[in-house]
Amino acid sequence: MLSQLSIQNFGLIDQVTVEFHEHLNVLTGETGAGKSIIIDALRAALGDRMSNAQLRDPQKSCHIEANFNLTNQELKNSALFKDFLSEEDPALIIQRTYQPDGRHKIKINGFSVTLGQLKEIGNHLIDFHGPHDHQMLLSQAAHMEILDRLIDFGSLVTDYQALYAQYIQLQKKSAELQALSHSRERELDLLSHQIKELEQVPLNDQHCEELLQQQTRVNNTERLAGCVAQLMDLLKEDGNGTTEKIRQAFSPMSTLNHIDGQTAPLMEYLTQLQETNGQLLAALNDYSDQISFEPQEAQAINERVDIFEDIKRKYGPTLARAKKFYDTAKERFDLLSNLEHNDAQLRSEIQNLEKKLKQIAAKISGKRKNAAQALQKIIEKELSELGIAHVKFEGRVEPSDIHDHGQDRVTFYLSPNLGVELKPLSEIVSTGEAARVMLALKKALIKVDPIPVLIFDEIDAQIGGRLGTITGQKLREISRGRQVILITHLPQIASFADAHFKVIKAVQTGRACTTIEELGKEERVKELAQMMSGKTETKISIQHARDMLVNANA
Repeated sequence: MLSQLSIQNFGLIDQVTVEFHEHLNVLTGETGAGKSIIIDALRAALGDRMSNAQLRDPQKSCHIEANFNLTNQELKNSALFKDFLSEEDPALIIQRTYQPDGRHKIKINGFSVTLGQLKEIGNHLIDFHGPHDHQMLLSQAAHMEILDRLIDFGSLVTDYQALYAQYIQLQKKSAELQALSHSRERELDLLSHQIKELEQVPLNDQHCEELLQQQTRVNNTERLAGCVAQLMDLLKEDGNGTTEKIRQAFSPMSTLNHIDGQTAPLMEYLTQLQETNGQLLAALNDYSDQISFEPQEAQAINERVDIFEDIKRKYGPTLARAKKFYDTAKERFDLLSNLEHNDAQLRSEIQNLEKKLKQIAAKISGKRKNAAQALQKIIEKELSELGIAHVKFEGRVEPSDIHDHGQDRVTFYLSPNLGVELKPLSEIVSTGEAARVMLALKKALIKVDPIPVLIFDEIDAQIGGRLGTITGQKLREISRGRQVILITHLPQIASFADAHFKVIKAVQTGRACTTIEELGKEERVKELAQMMSGKTETKISIQHARDMLVNANA
């Protein structure tokens, strides 16, 4: 439920805090007092667009805070709310600040959120019904959504939508194939050229790196040969080479060992040095034999390196990117090359999916038709009690093309008067009838609708006194399953309130200002009397108001 709403610097409101109650909360007040401003502020707190025109003082920020107490386990366990709630505390505090420069701050239980997140959360907290919200009844798309909320489909809908997603994907591919057939030959030529170009060399970094090393050696053959010759000259066995110098070192090393036995390990080092020197000289000889310059080989290596560089320039900048381009091009080339075969295969898959979709859609249709019959009885009963005596209602479930919710078209039909044929709601419903149909639907959906708060802004349009009493009873019945907040001009409806608030417009420091106060028992009597007789209540209206409250609570 919405437990508290605080508003600062919004519309005609300087600062107001309202403590709402469970069940039915009613707001009354003179026309123009600012009742709808309270609802507008709540809409803004839940994500409606704000502008500077809504600021009472354009130099100050507007701050709105809505406190909810979430006791609905389904909401508490949903991923949308889990991050904001603790196990012990069901409180959800939404704070929105709008600044004169157009910037805003939004926090939920201290966590900053985006406007999009706020709207999504708000849609699960409050169901608003104002004069313009009745237009939903005129939307055929909304009729299927309303009917489906009454149905337990099990896994039918999820199974259907999974298949439908595949179906749409295949339809898209089929359309692409049809479009491809017009430019097929030209694209095949281009793809063939690109594939051949990419297949000239292996598209992996290791091969490219080895080739670059070969290029470096081939292009530096003369320098490599010079370095090897210089090294071998230093290591050679004549008097100036290290080989001869090491050999000569064995004589003094033997003498050293003979005199001082502790120097024996030095002889091992010298022996190792002689062996290493010999190994190095042998390795250089082998390497020298491998150094040769073959012009044709050098040209071939340089050309392959150029191919790699050209591929990276055209399709890279890396070989991994070039490989990805190659795979895509090859896949598309195969697709175009086998266009007729692929198209026939796709058509076959689409036909198979259509068959499966229609089988599931038929089961969904059956459930919708059963639910429509049940809804018809409920709506006719509720509307009859709400003063449409000879009403006929029908939810027609008619076949349509395959779509994402099945193969049905759902339309609500109504005949409000005896002898009048059933027509779509959009063609027959008046404002007053729309309000009553909406009320009847809410009564029908109360057990399956998880939204905890319902707000009705002047649902009493074109409803008289006797119907006001019946409407008040219906609203109280609805409020036993969820919190209802209602703006009304009818005392008959207001008499059923569990909490009654009066919205007052007064002049403070030369400016109009809206305030709100909760009425006590005697204050309620006075307010109901004024609603019946005008600004000044009479003894008759006072007594009538008392009787009205007694009857409402009987």
